[in-house]
Amino acid sequence: MIKSNKSKLRILSLVVLAALLLALLPSAALADSFSAAVKVKKMKVYADPRGAAYIGSLPNKTIVTVQDYSGGVAKIKYNGVTGYAKVSDMRSVESFAEEAKTNTSTRVYAEANPNSASVKVKSGVKVYVLAEKNGIAMIEKDGKVGYVNASHLTYTSKPAPDVEPDVGNENTISGSDIVDALPDKVVDVLPDSVIDEVKKGEYTQSQLEDLKAALEAEYNKYKNDKDNADKNESSSSGSIESVFASGKYSNEQLTFMFAVKVMGYNPAAAAGLLSNISAESGFRPNASGDSGRSYGICQWFSGRKTRLINYCGNRGLDYTTLYAQLCFLKYELETYYPSVHRYMKNVENSADGAYDAAYYFCFNFEAPANKASKSTSRGNNAKNIFYPRYENYI
Repeated sequence: MIKSNKSKLRILSLVVLAALLLALLPSAALADSFSAAVKVKKMKVYADPRGAAYIGSLPNKTIVTVQDYSGGVAKIKYNGVTGYAKVSDMRSVESFAEEAKTNTSTRVYAEANPNSASVKVKSGVKVYVLAEKNGIAMIEKDGKVGYVNASHLTYTSKPAPDVEPDVGNENTISGSDIVDALPDKVVDVLPDSVIDEVKKGEYTQSQLEDLKAALEAEYNKYKNDKDNADKNESSSSGSIESVFASGKYSNEQLTFMFAVKVMGYNPAAAAGLLSNISAESGFRPNASGDSGRSYGICQWFSGRKTRLINYCGNRGLDYTTLYAQLCFLKYELETYYPSVHRYMKNVENSADGAYDAAYYFCFNFEAPANKASKSTSRGNNAKNIFYPRYENYI
């Protein structure tokens, strides 16, 4: 495989930044089967441990039950729903809350309001106090949160604070909060691997200054690299067009070459793309569906079909050709689906990476009916058919 200068610079930059981030990241050890609080602004939750099927997010300070964890991924349960999230996005309740016991029979309320739903508990029940204010204690027990008269509790250690505690470390800033504050242009340029590393950390003010400087340097490198890559792509556009016009290659092969040479994908990501286009259209640019409302290799539907036609018309391209549609696909990913494009450009170049690329592209770009099952099917085809076919093609 031929790697571009952009790929080489990105790898070098990632090594430098990763070393810095690893030095800043706090160590954390979490025990099996425990209650935990979300310590980031929003914790992403997935249906599977691979992180491919996103199902939603939980806000800061939400209490969940961690049932198991391995390799930095925790199996959690919240309101009867099981999912998977990063261990680094949580903090065990036991690590920051105060232990107490009820000193009398009392009632625990669903809200800090005596008119809300409640249950009666016996004296001597062990709980964790998350906060205490105005004589009302916010408590946690087995992943459940409620409110109780503070005078009905006896602390087994020091008293709880007067205000709700920050579940993160004192005098630190969450890495997720830092990412949320970054300009969109910075987030779009930096790879997901860098963004994820930043999110894992909690930084003091002095560490934050170092991090800001590192991120600014990385942004400038990637921006300059992207500008150079765009120039190179522009200068080589004639050669890729001549490949399409040569008649020597199948539509499948041309799609793979475009994905690698023009879009900057590795063979695994390209295999993921091939699996989706094969399922959508069989690589036929004139494929039509949904009573004519869907068209092309990606079966662009309704308004997206119109966008394809307008894009090609404004650039003197024939929208019925494979080359024009691939140019539009690149444009659409970069303009309307930048997170999908970033994900594809950063998948591991392996059979598993091909699976992940196909699954993510199907789930988040194509989004067909029954997308979870179809994403799985396309992932398997990418891994077992297209990646072995093209692993050593270039």
